[in-house]
Amino acid sequence: MVELQQIVMQACKGYEGTNAQIAELMGLKYSEFNNRLHMKNGTRFFDMDQLAYMQHVVGYPFLADYFASQFGMLVVDNPVPEEMDNVELFTIQMRAEMARGHVAQSKLEAEADGIIDKHELKSVAKNVLKSVRYTMHGFIAWAALHGMQVEAADLMISRKVDGQGIAAPDHRRSSHF
Repeated sequence: MVELQQIVMQACKGYEGTNAQIAELMGLKYSEFNNRLHMKNGTRFFDMDQLAYMQHVVGYPFLADYFASQFGMLVVDNPVPEEMDNVELFTIQMRAEMARGHVAQSKLEAEADGIIDKHELKSVAKNVLKSVRYTMHGFIAWAALHGMQVEAADLMISRKVDGQGIAAPDHRRSSHF
């Protein structure tokens, strides 16, 4: 619970407005919101419905990221086919290229002194995940441009595709999935 609580606090900090505004949009008094956020005065943390609504208020899918990370997976933005054109696709692909450049740059910086510490490893890992996310987004966007978004997404999550190990290399799915 502590990890989820920290993620929610971070999402609230990233919101353009204040926690009082988030509370108001959620239909809560500020004191009730604050007590739930910090689990003070014997108050329980937010329930899943409140957290799901809070995602819409803050404009960031923190629950999706939280649950995906529990299984070693990534959340990839799903493009809106009607908004996809060659210019948008090019922009997405350039973001992927930029992210790959950041991976190379962070690796070189980490290796500069000949020792890679935990902080440097974390920085490289963050850039690798960003690169994978943008690359996947670019693939699904390209497929959306050609009317194949659903099929592309199905291929990426299907057990029949060898690439599933990329999303969760050390996660073992139970046999009923």
